[in-house]
Amino acid sequence: MLAFLFTQGLKRELHMKKKLCLLFFVCCFIKTGHAATISPASFCLENFDIGMNMYLGIDLSLSNVSNKGPIDLNVRKPERSRLLKGYEPIPDAKWFYFLNPQIVPGKDGCAKARMFLKVPNDQQYLNQHWIVHVAASPPKVGLFSMDLVGFYMIETRASDKISKSPYGPLGVVPSRLHLTHMVFGKNKTGQFWIYNNENKPQTYSISVKTYQPSMYSKLQISQASGFEWIKDVKWIKLSTSQVSINGKSKKELHLQAKIPKGHQYQNEGWEAIIMVESIQKAGPAGFLRLLLSN
Repeated sequence: MLAFLFTQGLKRELHMKKKLCLLFFVCCFIKTGHAATISPASFCLENFDIGMNMYLGIDLSLSNVSNKGPIDLNVRKPERSRLLKGYEPIPDAKWFYFLNPQIVPGKDGCAKARMFLKVPNDQQYLNQHWIVHVAASPPKVGLFSMDLVGFYMIETRASDKISKSPYGPLGVVPSRLHLTHMVFGKNKTGQFWIYNNENKPQTYSISVKTYQPSMYSKLQISQASGFEWIKDVKWIKLSTSQVSINGKSKKELHLQAKIPKGHQYQNEGWEAIIMVESIQKAGPAGFLRLLLSN
């Protein structure tokens, strides 16, 4: 599999005056000299609000499909072994849907389908990071059958004003913390909460991370639209690097951020990922997007 990543920030104004951002990837699959492609092979959808049910403004597109006949579009909850760290499977695969889950390529080998998403109006679905897989399954040719798979990340609206625990085994609230009016060379403090929604105690490690652009097929957490990674993770100081929380409990944590003098961002600000992960093998993980601007 060859994966060519093209990133483009796309903002669309919604009727509810919210903005969605999509980060795109294109993926190519080579077989017998012909390349069948699915686009976008991956995207990150940010700031999707609860209670919304809408067309995402983009289509799933297939190109260079030589197989004749209809192509089934199957939406799946990914296996845990195929999760991107920090994301959980979407609670219900039916929330991500197509009006017609079966498409037929034209003579040019191309086909399209509109993508839709709905999230129930329930506060437990705020501050979420989900992933969903879409498999395009062309008819079998001879002894061979090949699925083209899209990997789609969904991030719901962040809020620290919630009346119930967030969905999932681990919650990080808010999932996005924006510290504004930063003064160069001076500290600014922020706070967040970690929820252990399991019935057993958990110990979590907490770290500051950034990610470099990759030209390979491995997925990674993308930058928020308009923000760039901080130059040094030492700009962020955590109140602790490890915390133990009893089952069905939460704890408040603090951080300090400081932008050194002489470091000016290009667009809207700086960003770092605050990663929270269980120290147990295959334990849950989540993250907070920390955004900094003047």
